[in-house]
Order: sequence, then C-alpha cells, then structure tokens
Amino acid sequence: MPKETKQQRRERLKGALDRLEFPDDSFSVVKTAFHNFSGDFTVLESAVGAYFLGMLIGWRPLVIIHSPRTIKRYEGILSIKFIDAMPETTIFSDRSRGYEAAQLISNFWAGVSGNASVEGRKIDIGLDGQIEHGLS
Repeated sequence: MPKETKQQRRERLKGALDRLEFPDDSFSVVKTAFHNFSGDFTVLESAVGAYFLGMLIGWRPLVIIHSPRTIKRYEGILSIKFIDAMPETTIFSDRSRGYEAAQLISNFWAGVSGNASVEGRKIDIGLDGQIEHGLS
C-alpha cells in the first residue's frame, strides 16, 4: 500500500475534525470552573485549553505534554479527572510529537513519569507523521 502523502493525511484529518463533536456537558465543565475559580485567570485559561485540547487528542498525549503536577492542578480547577472526561487517544493523538515518541518506549508510564527520556515531549504538533522532524 503506498504511503499516505502529507496532503492526503491533511484531508483525512480535516474530514475527521469536521465530524468531531464535543460531549454535551463540555461547556458546563468550563462554566462551573469559571464560577468557582479565584486566582490568576491565565491558569484558568490554561486549564480550559488543556481540557479542550485533551478532548481533541486524548488524555494520553495530554499527560505527555504536561507534568503530573500540572495535570492534577488543572483537574482540580475543572473538578474532573481527565482520564474519565476524555478519550484515551483519538485519530489526532499522533499530532503530538511527544506522544508519538513515547509510543516507541516500551513502558508508556515510564515516559510520562520521567523515568524514561522522551525527546521532544513539548514539540509543536505536526501533520506529517514523522517523529524525526524537530527532534535532535
């Protein structure tokens, strides 16, 4: 089977994104967090952004991007557990280069906890499906 081109991948993912729907209670999670939050709004904004990004890419890539402490902080702000509120992975998960790299480690949780090195864990998302871009 011929390898999918970047343009073909982009079109396939665009179709999936067009069909994507967030759960009905998504906005109520944000409204409740907004109502209950006091403190630096940039932290609330980051928690909300992580929540919606996690809905797009899943909680596994999200825990690669953020430290366990940050995940717990955001879950506390939003009064949810990411593992319960969002999918484990999605068709978009491999756009996180860090997650893509972590899949090469035999023990995912060792990569998440920092017991195994995951180069590029905070690297920008990509559409080309190639780990080596942006990693050195």
